[in-house]
Parts: sequence; structure tokens; C-alpha cells
Amino acid sequence: MAALPIVPPDQYQWLPGDERLGTWQRGKLHWVPVGRDRGNGGRIKLAGEPMNPLAERLVNGMESLIELARLQERIKNPTASMPASPREAVFRYFGFPKLDAIERLDDDERKEKSALADKVRKHLSIRLDLEKKRKEFTVTIRDHGMGQTPANIHNSLLSLGRTDKADKPYLIGVFGQGGSSAFSIAKYSIVVSRRAPDIRKSGEGDGAGWTIVREIQPKGLRGAYYAYLAATEAGEVPFVDAAQADAAQFEQGAHFCHIGYDFGVSDSSIARTMYQSLNHVLFNPVMPYELYALRNTPEPMKGTAQRLARRVRMLGRNVALDKSFAQQPVL
Repeated sequence: MAALPIVPPDQYQWLPGDERLGTWQRGKLHWVPVGRDRGNGGRIKLAGEPMNPLAERLVNGMESLIELARLQERIKNPTASMPASPREAVFRYFGFPKLDAIERLDDDERKEKSALADKVRKHLSIRLDLEKKRKEFTVTIRDHGMGQTPANIHNSLLSLGRTDKADKPYLIGVFGQGGSSAFSIAKYSIVVSRRAPDIRKSGEGDGAGWTIVREIQPKGLRGAYYAYLAATEAGEVPFVDAAQADAAQFEQGAHFCHIGYDFGVSDSSIARTMYQSLNHVLFNPVMPYELYALRNTPEPMKGTAQRLARRVRMLGRNVALDKSFAQQPVL
């Protein structure tokens, strides 16, 4: 960051309402509030604990993969009806049912559907790294879904409370809020995105948009807020062109890297906790994903429901549960 032409917050700053402190300096980067709302601090800090925003980010990645498939479908068939639910969309576009239901299929069909699910999970991952000297964690969520054009990142990935999901029953979330809470748990967050080539509209440029998000605490004021580096006063982020993105081997999709992520602990035990917590929070996710928890080999993440169903299949229904309960009268 020290090498970037960033205007310090005390020289340019958003104020409540439409006021600005200082003037925009052309050719330099400025801190602009996430959602272009100076009062975003309270809403971004809504997360009760650090795992929930990461689960939200993964759900966003699943939606990105589903939306990519839906847009590809509409290019081939503009009149194709939309799926009625996220699970219907996953079955239509990727070919497998609920992850726990796969375990109840016969052997041949189970192997077929499991192979389809395993192919999909490679397009969505979460990675945990530990900087041992500072004892700081970095969490990276990467999807290879639809992605955003550089010109639209500020209106989508960096918006707050804005959504276009309300009329899309095949998507999961609706409020456009949850994943943003990760910004408040990290010291810095890097956001990079690139639009999938086969869904770009005429006139939309290629390339990858990028930015950095951090908390801004104005001097002498109580109200901290979260801001990102913008390249234009309208809020557009800086970007690299297609050739530079290709050279960096950054393909389509979105990349969220949360640096200095505060789990409340500073040792490697968080790797096991993350595996358990994410499987619990995303109990039966519509799509699987991969977890790289302080290692370079992934854990396939399919939720606790799938793990329980697999145990039932392996042990048999009569012995799978530790305890049985007699019927109880209802008064």
C-alpha cells in the first residue's frame, strides 16, 4: 500500500450527507465508504462471531456459480423458465440433488452424483493461512463464477443492503449484507473480480477490478466507517487490463482475501474449529466447496447433514444412532 498513490483520509473524506472534506485529486486513489454510506460502521459490524461472515461469503460464491449457469442458459434459450429454488437450479445446471440425499442412492447412482458434486466443489474454496511471526490469520474465499466487470464492482461486491436477488428464487440470500461483516473482523481486505467471458455484454471491457478495504477512524470524531480504494469520484475501483489479468493468471470470478482476521485465538487449533464450524453453519449447503485449513490439500466440505447420512449408510440404520427413544404420548 505504501507504493500506491493514496490520498490520506485527513485530506479527502466523506462526511455525513453529501459533503466532502477536501477535493478529489485526479490520478490518485481515495478512500470511499463501502456502499458509499459514511454510516456503514454499525451495519458492517453486525456479525456475532467470525465464522458466520465466512459462511456468507461461501454462499455468495455458490450464488455466483448458479447465476453464471443461469445466464449461460438464457444466452442459449432466452425463454427458459427460471428454477423455482436454489436446489432446483443446482440439479438443473450441475446434475446432483441435495448432498445428503446422494448418500441414500444406490451404489452406481451415488458414485455418479458424487463425481458431479466433486467436480463442482473445485470451483469454490476457502483457504486459511497463518503468518507465524505476527500470529495473524488470513482467510481467502475464491469462486470461479460469474464475476463482475471492473466498472460494476462498487455497485455489487462493495454495495451494502442493495440486491437484485428479490425476483430470483433460484438464489439464496436477499439482503446483500452478511458477507460484508468480514470487513470488520479483518485489518485489511483485498477484493478482486473478473467477469466470465461468455456472459460479458457488448461494450463491457475485460480485465480485473481490485481494491482494498479497511476501517477509517476520523480524527476527533466518534463514528468509524469502512472504506475501499476508489479510482473515480463515482466510486469505481482501480483495475488491470485483460493482458495483465492473464499474466497474473487471474481467471473469472471473485476473490476476497481478509488479512489479519480475528478469530479470537492465535494458534493452529482454529483449523479444526473452522472445519467443524463451517460444516455446522452450512449444515446442508446447496453446493460443496473445498477448505484449505493451514494445508495445501483440501478437505471436501459438504455439510454435517451429508456426513450424518454417510455414517447412517455405512453403519446401517439400526446401529447408526447411539441412543433410541421410545414413543412419547402427546398431551
